Amino acid sequence: MIKVFSISFVSILFVGSASAQSSVVGGAFPTVDHSALITEKLEYGLYYFGAFPLLDFKSDEVNYKSRFLLFYAEQGLTYNFNKKLSLSGSYVFQQENVNQSNYINENRVHIQATYKHVNNGYNFKHRLRFDNRFVKNRLTGETPYTHRLRYLFGSEFALKMKKDRLYFTFYEEAFFNTFKGAGSFFGENWAYAAIGVKINSKNKVETGPLYITWNTGNNSWFHQYYIQLTWISKLDFVKNVKD
Repeated sequence: MIKVFSISFVSILFVGSASAQSSVVGGAFPTVDHSALITEKLEYGLYYFGAFPLLDFKSDEVNYKSRFLLFYAEQGLTYNFNKKLSLSGSYVFQQENVNQSNYINENRVHIQATYKHVNNGYNFKHRLRFDNRFVKNRLTGETPYTHRLRYLFGSEFALKMKKDRLYFTFYEEAFFNTFKGAGSFFGENWAYAAIGVKINSKNKVETGPLYITWNTGNNSWFHQYYIQLTWISKLDFVKNVKD
């Protein structure tokens, strides 16, 4: 499983970097992923990250120097129908080019369905998300409504070492613009792989490479290579009440 994903992951990076008229940066991607079970079926989730390009490998047209490129804050609620199927709704605030004169603010509401299953001992996740986007145009003062569809496939499994505290996880997510007049149908791609450690029943920490590419039009792509460090915490208020 790890070998198959590694080949796919490297292929994505190579193909992406080979695109013409591209910009390539590398940096750090700190992330906080917190959730808690409120009732037997309902849970809330908080997901925050920052993207910090620190190295400029290649820039044909735009100079991407070290800076705070992206801030993302997501707050959502999830209803778990069972252990396999769940439905979520979230509000997201995102700012691109943080603390820069050309910053871009986006307010977003998304709905998503997640399906998890086990095959040959491996846990797999499929996630389908529909983004309702409101990105303000600072030149015109207008905030047009656009939308896109995203599909994520991922997995997580124990590495059978140190009492199963160590695990491997990965995902691949494709973004497809669905509104009329979009410059391109395929808008973004994210790919991630990491090694994690379970600190205790409530906390995990994982780190690994994250590759993001944005379609900037005219066969031009903005490639971003990050080292992501994620703190994951999950609480169970229902269990605490019962105890």
